[in-house]
Amino acid sequence: MKALMKNGPGSDNVCLAELAEPKCKPDEIKIKVHAAGICGTDLHIIKDEYPCDYPVVMGHEYSGTVVETGSEVTRFRVGDRVVSLTAVVTCGKCRYCREGLLMLCDQRKSIGSGVNGAFAQYLTVPAHLAFPVPDNVSLDEAALCEPLACMVRCVIERGTVKAGDYVLVSGPGTIGLLTLQVAKASGGQVIVVGTSQDRKRLELAKELGAMEAIAIDEEEAEKRIAELTKHEGFDVAFECSGAAASANNCLRLLKKTGLYVQVGLFGKKIEFDFDLALMKEIRITNGYASEPTSWERALRLLEQGQVNVKPLISAKFPLEEWKRALAMVENKEALKVLFSPNG
Repeated sequence: MKALMKNGPGSDNVCLAELAEPKCKPDEIKIKVHAAGICGTDLHIIKDEYPCDYPVVMGHEYSGTVVETGSEVTRFRVGDRVVSLTAVVTCGKCRYCREGLLMLCDQRKSIGSGVNGAFAQYLTVPAHLAFPVPDNVSLDEAALCEPLACMVRCVIERGTVKAGDYVLVSGPGTIGLLTLQVAKASGGQVIVVGTSQDRKRLELAKELGAMEAIAIDEEEAEKRIAELTKHEGFDVAFECSGAAASANNCLRLLKKTGLYVQVGLFGKKIEFDFDLALMKEIRITNGYASEPTSWERALRLLEQGQVNVKPLISAKFPLEEWKRALAMVENKEALKVLFSPNG
């Protein structure tokens, strides 16, 4: 089968390879990958800014169809449409595993970084970590369930958005636009900010339900924000771009006692004004990927139509065009780019 791999250190150590199809263990299901999304984490892996156990097939955002079930599997049948958690290897014994916090297990390995992932025609995962895709959700849409689950984790499980809260989403990429929709579904009045280079994305933010979308680097942007929030500041801020300037803008625009939620991955150390956070009594939290409860709620949001991911899918490519696809994401020429490993 065809697979896109990170073979070793260095950003040039990526290639399209021919591998044997994975074999299904008794407790696993084998999945024919329909679509696999390129994530910012994949770019960090390529640049050696995120740990991985290479050689490894990249990709952790995906949807597909069951083509084989292990002898112990009873929940799924051949033909079922599925998605799955990424943390497929854990110890199952530590306090984090016992509490259902699989991503925090010290022995955790995730698809696409620790074990072979979804930038391939087939992959296998433990059946108990998979979820059926609702009938009214397409497989292209389902491929965005993983980032949506991450935003459920940040907005609802680690963060808190109350009805009527003024919510800042900084960074109008895929993650920011998903955060916007989850926060709005929770009752927040959401303002999305980006830069003047993000104009099209900011327009899409308004189409997806933002109260307003503002280029923060334009004249009188902060005056407009103050008017919209009645000069009270934001109750909650989600930093979704992974940029130091964005992080400090979030901190500055929050009201005293507001909640700061770090969503984006910086990929490097940054300067952050903790003295200001202390003097404003800012509460700070974050969310690291997703847990089983996050996926259940994410699938419900898709099924109920409270989150619309269709406008976020910019392009689809076969694996053979991986360089072009990655370049589109790297250069911010697209929101979510999907691979179609099986054509």
